[in-house]
Amino acid sequence: MSKTVQKSTASKAGKARRFSWLRLPELKKPEPAAKQLQDESRARLGYVRNFLKLPFGPGRLALYQGYLDRLMRSADGQLSPLEREFIALVTSVENRCEVCILSHSSALKKHGMDRHLVDTLCLAWRRAELTPRHHALAEFASKLTLHPADTDPTLMGGLRAAGFSEEEIFEAIQIVAMERLIYDGEED
Repeated sequence: MSKTVQKSTASKAGKARRFSWLRLPELKKPEPAAKQLQDESRARLGYVRNFLKLPFGPGRLALYQGYLDRLMRSADGQLSPLEREFIALVTSVENRCEVCILSHSSALKKHGMDRHLVDTLCLAWRRAELTPRHHALAEFASKLTLHPADTDPTLMGGLRAAGFSEEEIFEAIQIVAMERLIYDGEED
């Protein structure tokens, strides 16, 4: 999915500015569940995240957001909450999505990661002093984000050698995929 939905601000030329190559209309009257998600975003962040404006079919945005919340915030995840946010931050850094970088770096600090380490991750994660486990996660998230077609068994082998189970690897894949999808709706 590409950057989607028409922005309401007009450009200098008087035309509506888009953040997509698709010509999808911004929802004028979102369904109640979508409106609630938009209101929550506005209250929490001060604006409505772009992906919450996408014209998902009836009931689908709530399902999507529910899946995202469960993946990133549930107590029954395979990876720790810190590791989930770590994967999302590295993916966001590689995407160069400022909104997501701010969100995930803040979450990592709340989960107890040293703020100087978080700052280093945001600027140049390859220079950060990481544990072997976190280094393997970062390499995996980076390659899967930037070069998904080049992934091969050696990439999985790096995670396995760092002690990750197959279920943890599967969850890591989902986090990178969801972060990529959100990124495509966040960039201006």
